[in-house]
Amino acid sequence: MKRLAVALAIAGAFVTGARALESGMNSSALAHELDRVAHTGRVLYVAAHPDDENTRLLGYLANNRHLMAAYLSMTRGGGGQNLIGPEQGVLLDVIRNEELLAARRIDGAVQRFTRMRDFGYSKSAAETLTLWNHDEALADVVWAIRSFQPDIVIVRFDEEPPNHGHHTASAILAREAFAAAADPKRFPEQLTNGVAPWQADRLLRNLSTWSDEPIPADAIPLEVGVYDSRLGLSYGELAAQSRSQHKSQGFGVPGDRKPVTERFVWIAGTKPTKDLFEGLDLGWSRFGERAAPLTKAFDEARAALDRDRPERALPALLAAHRAFDALPDVPRVRDAKQRLDRVICLAAGVFVRATSETPVVVPGGELKLSIEVVMRQPVSITLQRVLLPQGPPIEAGTLLVAGTPTLLVKKVPVPFEAGIAAPFWLEAAPMAGHYVVNDQRMVAEPSSPPAVSVAVELKFDDRTVMLREPVLHSWTDPVQGERLRSLMIVPPATVTPSREAVMFPNGQSTKVALRVRAGRDELKGEVSLPVPAGWKVEPATVAVTLARGGDETTVEFAVTPPAGAKPSVTSPLFSADGRKWSYREDRIDYTHIPFQLVLQPATMKLVPLTLTLPQGAVGYIRGSGDSVADDLAHVGLHVEVLDDEFLRSGDLSRFAAIVVGIRAYNTRDVVRAAHSRLMKFVEDGGTVVVQYNTNNRLARMDASLGPFPLEIGRDRVTDENAVMTVLKPESAALNTPNRIVAADFDGWVQERGIYFATKWDPRYEPLFSAADPDEKPALGSTLLARHGKGHYVYTGLAFFRQLPAGVPGAYRLFVNLIAGH
Repeated sequence: MKRLAVALAIAGAFVTGARALESGMNSSALAHELDRVAHTGRVLYVAAHPDDENTRLLGYLANNRHLMAAYLSMTRGGGGQNLIGPEQGVLLDVIRNEELLAARRIDGAVQRFTRMRDFGYSKSAAETLTLWNHDEALADVVWAIRSFQPDIVIVRFDEEPPNHGHHTASAILAREAFAAAADPKRFPEQLTNGVAPWQADRLLRNLSTWSDEPIPADAIPLEVGVYDSRLGLSYGELAAQSRSQHKSQGFGVPGDRKPVTERFVWIAGTKPTKDLFEGLDLGWSRFGERAAPLTKAFDEARAALDRDRPERALPALLAAHRAFDALPDVPRVRDAKQRLDRVICLAAGVFVRATSETPVVVPGGELKLSIEVVMRQPVSITLQRVLLPQGPPIEAGTLLVAGTPTLLVKKVPVPFEAGIAAPFWLEAAPMAGHYVVNDQRMVAEPSSPPAVSVAVELKFDDRTVMLREPVLHSWTDPVQGERLRSLMIVPPATVTPSREAVMFPNGQSTKVALRVRAGRDELKGEVSLPVPAGWKVEPATVAVTLARGGDETTVEFAVTPPAGAKPSVTSPLFSADGRKWSYREDRIDYTHIPFQLVLQPATMKLVPLTLTLPQGAVGYIRGSGDSVADDLAHVGLHVEVLDDEFLRSGDLSRFAAIVVGIRAYNTRDVVRAAHSRLMKFVEDGGTVVVQYNTNNRLARMDASLGPFPLEIGRDRVTDENAVMTVLKPESAALNTPNRIVAADFDGWVQERGIYFATKWDPRYEPLFSAADPDEKPALGSTLLARHGKGHYVYTGLAFFRQLPAGVPGAYRLFVNLIAGH
């Protein structure tokens, strides 16, 4: 992919947690950043998912010890659940990716990933390493170590079961990579991409503070709950702010001001006895005598950095800039030089912003760029030039005046061959266990480089400092004020299917809706929907004309499968100017993370199924975010979503059944308050189907879920192909209106189910028995009870995943549960 970035190094270019979409630091943050540049120590913390990291430790290392601390998450976390919205899978990966970056902006650490996918809860490291592909996963951790060059590697988890398989696998891989990263014979292809073998000094494990694990006598203590006067927070308070960015998981936590001792056990390498870093040179003196002027300059800069007059440190900072010339061109030096450039500019109060009039641009289009540069301290700086993504630079040669912005405006053409700004890990179709990333240098990166960037050269005395800035789009929200988003290169139009899977009940024709959004003004083209041989689609094409970029319309095709049709996958196309495009777009807009426009190849499933529907309307009570109501309506059920007021006082009797969405009892007070009304609805002859709710140490389930005592546990079946043994074949739930057979459990995705019932009143009847390999069968996936004249169902089966994925048997079974008997 060709991105219009200027002089942007990829491997080894670390952006600190203090920086978001553009630069800006107060004096305290600037002091911390200068201290980090003045040190060379690096720590790589390795675990499996977003939220596994020890935010208190990371904050302590980055701000108290002033080390470059990085969290390597094996996955982006998309296999979990979403508490704040409907996004699942890939889009949840995007959200949790951004939540980790938001956390790092608070605690001062940096973020890294591997290509591995979160495929849901795993009960063994063996399963995880098989699905991830052990060697692929190991290569990624080796790359992370070689490109980051940590002094210490710390693992969060041990290698002993029972534990989440992703957790234990992360510890195994970190141990293996600790040795393999130093061996030039292991993964030698990496050595052609700017890295060298690297031997970290030591490998440690961070003992958990929440478990009853005995503390070994030789465990190394580290007090991390101390107070940071620059931040005005203890690291427990800082960690709470950081961890509370994991909002999609509901991991908001209170600030903690008490002393906290973290403990570590040695695994490999040199063995410390009192302090994690004893015996390690964490300063620039590791480069020998030639680094002495640099060390001296940094000492002087830190002494001169004044809270109110940070520019007083500039002479020493520029001396450090000169001293770097004597050091070798290795990752630590390259990274520090880039960070020092930014520290120099921040000490001088320099603000740089590059913006585009529009939020998107298409290949072959034109950008109108505005570059604003302002110096806000009384120093002498010359704006030399601005390097543009295309064409010659803007030669400025302007002496900046304190407090007076300099504005440069330039039109820049975008080449026809410019790449579409899809996340790099979504550019190719993923494998079952990991994403496909073709550029080795991107493997550990959290995000793609900016789609378009500029570089601003500033002259301080005899030194040229360069700031590389992404091109942004700015707009004003009437509630949130000024907002920023990254400029993106988009196709002339996106064609976004309204559904991931379109169902065709009983061979009938179904309308397929596509949302077409223009990426440019005066858009003219046509949309088509290729279908397999034997299928019919009408019309063959739909002409689209949209006046302005951002305008959208919906087009529909009537698609009819032939008799005996099998499920297939299609990609809708937009054609214009002799080219074809097939991209979907999804917008993710939450206040705790930057706005995300996610582009990825547009695909959709076409799925025939045999289905008989029950009579009557279905009420749906939304939970923490799922598409089940829409999925049921899609196959022909009359579904009404019930709001809070209706739950309090509406006439429930007009529904044949009411379905409660995932985690509704966990997340909505009104649902718990309406429980007695729902049970009265059952008693009077209705059917209530309650989907899974959680019950754990973070979210205790203390509300009644059914008409009789029922306790939810953490039992689950993670093997999506596990045999579902029927316990009561004559049950109407398995026979009316659809006869459920073994084939109805084919093609399920990610898991059979989660949060099964573990204890229940004998008036409930379990419908299935299922188990993961080498485990005892679990009976609590689906419980049925007769109550009065009606029927109640609790199910932990993962219908919220299966229905949008287009699993025919899941539709048939869920419809049966709704039918009541």
